[in-house]
Amino acid sequence: MKNISIYRPTSVEEAIQLLSKHGTEAGVYAGGTDLLIRLKNRLEQAPTYLVDIKKIDNLRYIKEDAQGGVAIGTATKLSELAESELVSKKYPMLVQAIQMISSPELRNASTLGGDLLQEVWCQYLRGGYSCWRNGGYICYGAIGDNSYYHSAMGGRLCYAVYPGDAATALIAFDARVKLATPAGVKELSVEQLVPGDMMVDGRIQSHVVRFNEILTEVVIPPPKPGLRASFEKLRPRGVWDFAMASLAMSLDVRGKTIDDARVVFGGISGKPLREKTVESFLRGKTLDASLSDPAVSIALANAAPLKYNSTKIDMAKGLLASGLTKLSAIA
Repeated sequence: MKNISIYRPTSVEEAIQLLSKHGTEAGVYAGGTDLLIRLKNRLEQAPTYLVDIKKIDNLRYIKEDAQGGVAIGTATKLSELAESELVSKKYPMLVQAIQMISSPELRNASTLGGDLLQEVWCQYLRGGYSCWRNGGYICYGAIGDNSYYHSAMGGRLCYAVYPGDAATALIAFDARVKLATPAGVKELSVEQLVPGDMMVDGRIQSHVVRFNEILTEVVIPPPKPGLRASFEKLRPRGVWDFAMASLAMSLDVRGKTIDDARVVFGGISGKPLREKTVESFLRGKTLDASLSDPAVSIALANAAPLKYNSTKIDMAKGLLASGLTKLSAIA
């Protein structure tokens, strides 16, 4: 394992000072289920200095906010989210998504912030290949085996898919996040937080968090009275595996009319992918099973699958049909 030094700050301000001091050689340590594997595999971008935020008291909570939504500290364990009565009452689809992440053992250790900001699980990166994310100048996924971990919707330098499920579900609820930075608090939507592979502080990552910033809170707006939501996921095994394709969908329904829609695909792109063409199609329509076929026919028109992963698009379209059928059956 790579040699490391560990700091244990007791406040967010102290943690930011430590991150600023060591620059890109430092990294935040919370659950560690992703970070420790990167250290074990001696990846180029694995940090040398760990800033352990587990002792910081105000990062682990689930509470209702003044507007009737829910605020969640990013050090909250995934298992705590899955077992929360408050979250289950307001956003059962989010609980469903969280329960499909990895295994019970890992959900007991993994944090919400860690799931949102985790590194891609491309077999070439994790295997130590000298790819773009590991100090090299090539994406092996674009030219090698790309049947599982790689984008079917095109890419730039890196074709690895964004692996998290929590972000896919949260975007469907228009959730926002707060970042603690040296200049104060920064607020973004979850969609803005994870825009896909981009260069940040000289390295490629799926999110926009800089080396001296800490993701502190996720805020989900209050659910609308007519909200209907579903989460669908296909993976080779019932636990452990990441999505081959997933779908988070939320519909704001009045009577039987869809006033608004969010359709977010996971597992097929370098980011949680909002399908805005389908969203526009659904608005103003009567919610029934007949919507499934026309929605599927226009979905993912810009697909650009690699040599071995075109089945991801078929899976994603199947999930869209399944989700619409389920939601239209709700009385």
